[in-house]
Amino acid sequence: MQAEAASAPAGIRAERSSVVAALRQAAAATGSDFHYLLGTAMRESGLRPDASAGTSSATGLFQFIDQTWLGLVKEHGARYGLGQYAAAITEGSDGRFRADAGQKASILELRKNPQVAALMAGEHAKSTQGQMKAALGREVYGGELYAAHFLGPDAACKLIRQCETNPGASAAALFPQAAGANRTVFYRADGTPKSVREVYDWALRQPGQSGTVRVAQLPDITPSDTTPAAPRLPTALETVTAAQDAQIQMLLASVMNWQPRGGNNMFAALLGMNDESGPRTAPLSFNPGLLSLFAEAKKDAAS
Repeated sequence: MQAEAASAPAGIRAERSSVVAALRQAAAATGSDFHYLLGTAMRESGLRPDASAGTSSATGLFQFIDQTWLGLVKEHGARYGLGQYAAAITEGSDGRFRADAGQKASILELRKNPQVAALMAGEHAKSTQGQMKAALGREVYGGELYAAHFLGPDAACKLIRQCETNPGASAAALFPQAAGANRTVFYRADGTPKSVREVYDWALRQPGQSGTVRVAQLPDITPSDTTPAAPRLPTALETVTAAQDAQIQMLLASVMNWQPRGGNNMFAALLGMNDESGPRTAPLSFNPGLLSLFAEAKKDAAS
């Protein structure tokens, strides 16, 4: 069998193209990392601007909840022509943001605008990175920044510190609320809790994150193993390096809506769908523009 392209409607292809363009423009405007924005948008919404969560108020490309979004528009909106909306938001003594009743719905609806969502995500990533850098006393990398998007900056810093001092500790015990809402991240298939190192590595392996991590500088947080016969956990450097090519290819597959249909090909192998008895298929071909985009991303990651 041969791998075939799932034919996406023209409207969906156009939407994805406009989303990628919005992410690039936002990265340039905010000084944030395009690769991080792309990977996070893919992970959170599959590049769907109108995505919404059934269990919370999370909406849009980056799945911002109401409070986070109101805070971002209040802080950064005026810079991007949203001064009227920013002025309609106030922060109470309890730290919660409240919007004028007549404009609140319009402000929250902006999460579905890919240009606005990307700009706010870029500003959010930049400020979060600065906050984590100050707390940790070192640079913060792509997968670690995604952990902050997933857990919040303070919890992400706690996860990183635990990886450095106690990598085998139960992540679910440290972050019970997050574990309750995301069991597959914090628990193995047999129900046993994952370690903080496993959850950290999960963050590094999220789509696109290998393109944002500067692997040459990533600290090795794997505990030393003095028993020669015991299996050695891969270092953080090895984990990211090994994932880089696969993650870029998976990004291409997802953006272009390719789906493996059996046979032996690299995507089927990544998804555990290879049929060793079947014929070997020819390499898949992709839109030249996207190939150039991701080749550029990979080149940046290696620099």
